[in-house]
Amino acid sequence: MKPLQWFYTAALIFSLLLQSPSAVAEHPTRKVISVDVLGPYSSPQEQELLFSLKQNLLDKYDLSLKQNLLFWQRQPNWATYIKNTEADYIITVGQEALDRVMRVQTDRPVIALMNTADSIEILRQHPHDNFYAITHEQPLIRYFALIKSLNIYQAQTASFFSDQNSYLKTRYQQLSRFFNLPYKPLVVNPQLKTLDAINQLISCCRIMLHDTDRIYPPGRSRKSLLINSFRHRLIVIGNSQNMLQEGAMLALFSKPYTIGEQTADLIYQIEKGQIKERYQYPDKFVLDANRRIAKLLGFSELTLGELIGQIEMLENVYYEMEQ
Repeated sequence: MKPLQWFYTAALIFSLLLQSPSAVAEHPTRKVISVDVLGPYSSPQEQELLFSLKQNLLDKYDLSLKQNLLFWQRQPNWATYIKNTEADYIITVGQEALDRVMRVQTDRPVIALMNTADSIEILRQHPHDNFYAITHEQPLIRYFALIKSLNIYQAQTASFFSDQNSYLKTRYQQLSRFFNLPYKPLVVNPQLKTLDAINQLISCCRIMLHDTDRIYPPGRSRKSLLINSFRHRLIVIGNSQNMLQEGAMLALFSKPYTIGEQTADLIYQIEKGQIKERYQYPDKFVLDANRRIAKLLGFSELTLGELIGQIEMLENVYYEMEQ
């Protein structure tokens, strides 16, 4: 070995010897949170969420995370594993994963993520011991605050319901009255072609609110609905970034990373016994726009930052008045 190479090698070894005692002393004191994560399959969204959860637990609360991934589409023995697990928590990703775990007897706390807003409301009405949840869907108040912020004089808003969920209309009507917004619920049969829905929409309203996928989920029917809405110069407010590509002018949604951050906060609260809310909507959200469609509909000067500020202000006003 050349003298210079020997010098660098010796310096590296010496440096590692100096660092190792502190590293050994630091990590054994850090608590490790173990979780079994159940989802249908591995997806980029799940990976982003779990990365955020692990990073935020470490950075904000000095907690380590040990993850064991389970996929109910690929592992038929997942239910047996869940029943016998010794993990601190079971995390479900997606509504179907939550539905499946609720049918399994387990004494471990369950944290449901990326479930529907409807399931949040059901859990609030009928709480389950040891169940916690954070949906990725936005609270309805946030959409009506956005519509109010657009300040379109006397523009009537419509959203779709089926016969099976028409009971939800009351909540929409209450919020529209709170904000003094013209609103009309439209009852449709989602199994039929979208022609009836489109005809009802264009005959009454200027704005279409698609805050949930319960009636028209992603697919051909929704694309047809959005394309025809654009042709009739209707403003569509959607619940995902994908809807901007299909014809929506604006979309409200939360990114998996921020859901992971909120999950880290929830786990810390559970660990400390200081839970603020068992069943939660996203704290943080993104407002995005299809600029081309916005310009064609007369909103070329749309300022998203100002709209977000208005939404947050109106939300705060609403919750203060509700207390």
